[in-house]
Amino acid sequence: MFTNERHKRLFFWTIELLAIAILVYVVSRFDFLMRPISVFISTVFVPIVSAGFLYYVLKPILGLIEKIKIKGKAIPHRLAVIMTFLLFIGVIVLALALLVPTLVKEISNLITALPAFVNDLQKFVNELTAERWFRALDLNVNVDQIKGTVSKYAASVLTGTASTLGVVISTVTSVTINIVTIPIVLFYMLNDGDKLVPTLKKNFASRHADNIEELTDKMDRTIERYISGQAIEMLFVGIAMAIGYLIIGQPYAWLLAVIAGITNIVPYIGPWLGVIPALVVASTQSMQQVIFVIIVMTIVQQIDGNFIYPNVIGKSLKIHPLTIMILLMVAGNLWGIVGMILIVPVYAVIREIVKYALKLHQLTKNVEQINKYKP
Repeated sequence: MFTNERHKRLFFWTIELLAIAILVYVVSRFDFLMRPISVFISTVFVPIVSAGFLYYVLKPILGLIEKIKIKGKAIPHRLAVIMTFLLFIGVIVLALALLVPTLVKEISNLITALPAFVNDLQKFVNELTAERWFRALDLNVNVDQIKGTVSKYAASVLTGTASTLGVVISTVTSVTINIVTIPIVLFYMLNDGDKLVPTLKKNFASRHADNIEELTDKMDRTIERYISGQAIEMLFVGIAMAIGYLIIGQPYAWLLAVIAGITNIVPYIGPWLGVIPALVVASTQSMQQVIFVIIVMTIVQQIDGNFIYPNVIGKSLKIHPLTIMILLMVAGNLWGIVGMILIVPVYAVIREIVKYALKLHQLTKNVEQINKYKP
């Protein structure tokens, strides 16, 4: 039936994949089967992903501590894990002690000033659309429609604040559970992370063990470089934006800087998402303040794009910016903001797997050719 072994394997795997696809489709039609699975995944997703992010941030620190020698002896792995974990907790507590009171104060002030804030925003839009230069742009937009849209969202914000108590309670409960769960998962990741590769090797034939070890090492280093780089970049953007906002006298400077730092986890698009709240707040002050915010964002992004990103992320991933933009657009449409955050490291890992598989295939092919022509 088959002319060679290669066609036979291809037919086998095609049937296998088709059977799996049919099975997944059939099971997905039964809600009573899929709902418990989806609830389980949604429950463990945030703690595991968050702990995994922190694991790769702390892994270099753990490695440095394990290299420290006391009286000629290296620090035991378990003790190094405890020291790393305590250092992390100390940094978090210090950051919360310094930053949280300011953030709470700014959030409280923002909520208190929300009605006046909305009125100022509406006033800014009215003044902007009345400007001669704005009308001269001939943007082919309906000015009344813009005003109506702003008024609609302003009204929804004001009326929605009273009906969000249940959402707030649910969010606080979820955050509390994650705060308890994430450190526990993180500790076990730091303690047992080095056992993953030996465990995987046991489940494969001895002739594949070295290949599995090399591949997992490549994947691990790719994820570590990307996540460590993203953490450094987020920290830099948050601090730099805070300094810039304080210099120009931007209201809610620390809150807006934290938002800018967090959204920077999304490559290229994140900085623009992070500056939108600052522009909205600045628009309630004056057009001059809006320009100042744009200048601060431009300076910070120029420094980040030319010095920070190329050195801490760009050189490790070697992914073309156009490829990243396409990935972000597709992931954003399919899975929203979570997909945009995860797509780049997932793509980098898959690319490493494909490159390694192609390399092995080429090596195997070369060996077969050499053996074929041996006397």
